[in-house]
Amino acid sequence: MSDLPDVRLRIVEDADVSVFYEHQADPVAAAMAEFPTRDLATFVARWTTIRADASNFARAIVADGTVVGHIVCWIEGDTREVGYWIGRAFWGRGYATRALALLLEEVSDRPLVAHVALDNIGSRRVLEHCGFAVVGEAVSEKDGVREFILRLD
Repeated sequence: MSDLPDVRLRIVEDADVSVFYEHQADPVAAAMAEFPTRDLATFVARWTTIRADASNFARAIVADGTVVGHIVCWIEGDTREVGYWIGRAFWGRGYATRALALLLEEVSDRPLVAHVALDNIGSRRVLEHCGFAVVGEAVSEKDGVREFILRLD
């Protein structure tokens, strides 16, 4: 018997976006990620754009039949980046680590880059567990958040 959580990635379905919205609307999760919550219309519009771009890898994270979050890999300038969000009710169960490992099996582009708020220790551990290493610190130009930059070669 494996001690890995039963997680799979699947194409994002329309109904998933409302689940993702509720996850990002959680003030505790938003504070941990240091990511501002979006209103529903803005959030849906953003996901419409993400899903329409064929260069993006966007997946729902499903654990035991329940959508527990999402993971996205996109191109930012000349860099391929990765990000994910797990609903707070599902934190600490290994879902993010397993989802990222599954993404890394499907996305062969390297290097991959991730940005993590300095205080988001759990997310940093997920990335490091999957082979990412801290390569620097920065202040986000978009929102002024101090963050670690991690990279997987």
